[in-house]
Amino acid sequence: MNDINALFVEYFINDPLDSEGYLNDCMDLLHGFAQEKGIEFDGYFQERWEVAANTIVNFDEDYFENRDRKNLYVFLSALYDDEVFDYLQSAYAIAKLEAPTQEWVKLQVDGLIAKGVRF
Repeated sequence: MNDINALFVEYFINDPLDSEGYLNDCMDLLHGFAQEKGIEFDGYFQERWEVAANTIVNFDEDYFENRDRKNLYVFLSALYDDEVFDYLQSAYAIAKLEAPTQEWVKLQVDGLIAKGVRF
């Protein structure tokens, strides 16, 4: 856990006044972490899309280019996996922002889905 937190600190130190950029960098890191853990929802990540595609798609670069889709994946992962949730809370704490609660994360997921974000 210390390696990811150290990266969060490094991101924050690079530009402490850019909260949005900092959080985007943290979400990108958490996105990769959740993917490495193999977190999937309804089989969308690999099973459904890789079988349906004629060629294998690189989800890291192409599929998750959309910021909202990437955030939805991270927020859902945080609800599913305690370690991802703890890292999400750490990212906010390092920037001295109010730490997200499970309820807040659920609201973010609901908001993204209402916005039309889908996998």
